[in-house]
Amino acid sequence: MKRAAASFLILVLLLGCAACSGNFNGKDASVSPSPAADIPTAAPDATRFAETPAPTETAADAPTAEPTPEETPAPEPTPAATPTAVPGSSETVYWDPSWQYAENSKINTGAAVLYHSDADEPKYFTVCVNAGHGTRGGTSVKTLCHPDGTPKVTGGSTAEGSIYATAVSSGTVMLNGKSEAAATLSLAMILKELLLSSGFDVLMIRESSDVQLDNVARTVMANNAADCHVALHYDSSDNDKGLFVCNVAQVASYLEMEPVKSHHLEHEALAACVLAGARSCGIRIYGNGSFQFDLTQTSYSTVPSVNIEVGDRASDISYSGQYAVAKALLKGILNYYNTYVAGNGETDEGSAEAFAGRISRPFGCDIITAAFGPGSPAERALHYKRRNTA
Repeated sequence: MKRAAASFLILVLLLGCAACSGNFNGKDASVSPSPAADIPTAAPDATRFAETPAPTETAADAPTAEPTPEETPAPEPTPAATPTAVPGSSETVYWDPSWQYAENSKINTGAAVLYHSDADEPKYFTVCVNAGHGTRGGTSVKTLCHPDGTPKVTGGSTAEGSIYATAVSSGTVMLNGKSEAAATLSLAMILKELLLSSGFDVLMIRESSDVQLDNVARTVMANNAADCHVALHYDSSDNDKGLFVCNVAQVASYLEMEPVKSHHLEHEALAACVLAGARSCGIRIYGNGSFQFDLTQTSYSTVPSVNIEVGDRASDISYSGQYAVAKALLKGILNYYNTYVAGNGETDEGSAEAFAGRISRPFGCDIITAAFGPGSPAERALHYKRRNTA
């Protein structure tokens, strides 16, 4: 009996041990324990497997939260302020390929300078002063003589019938060895100062020995940044023959070509005023002072425009000699301004109407009524004031 009880007790103990071994790793007794090969024989290194606790953030270490951008309506564009010409200031005028006839220019990387007069009585009228020649490489490039590609109707430095002309010729050489380009430049600089002191703004096409603007570019720039265009040259003769203006060729087909058709009377009016001013100042005049040409300048001009041969290779190009010519040119430009722009009825030579009638007779047209078409002198003056203060 005792032996049976002891056997029963042993059996109970064995069953209890088996029950304990079935709960290893805290799993249900019905799940077999992992094989012995998967059980480490030593306790794992706690530092290898333990998660490194995240460092405690302080207020200083905490990143600044990016504010959530709020959608705000786009601001209304502020209208650009209307630029106002500052008396005595200057600004650079760069080439604009969108200008009318700009596509016919081949040399146009240069720029002109616009000077604003600081005279007490500004005229709000801009004179483009174009010192002829002075474009390096200009003789190796050709441009269309006419905007529409038709041939020239008169001769000159480019032959009659030509479709293309030299972009900018090199000019002649004065008898004292100075280049024509240098002579026209020194004259242009004197004229610039006289115009500014008289209240005119001045667009200077060239103020150095070289400007990269061909004759088409110079004219197109004057069309868009000036109110009239005066080009200065010396003729290639050598007998000191005097000054003359290059007037518009009176050839029917040429006068029907735009922009000549719409503007040739303006060109003739300016030429006549300049010629009258030179005469009144005692400048030697060659012949009757006016000769007809088909020039690139007047073929592309949409503002009153004149090419002036102020002398020739034998002319006096000292400062005093050029100052006398510049004073005469100033008088001619003033005559034009007083007659056709300001509408004040008086010129240096009497009433504007009588003056215009007298100077227009050699040209066979009534310039005073035809030069600008409709509009009173007061309206024209207001137009120029608005154009040159905006």
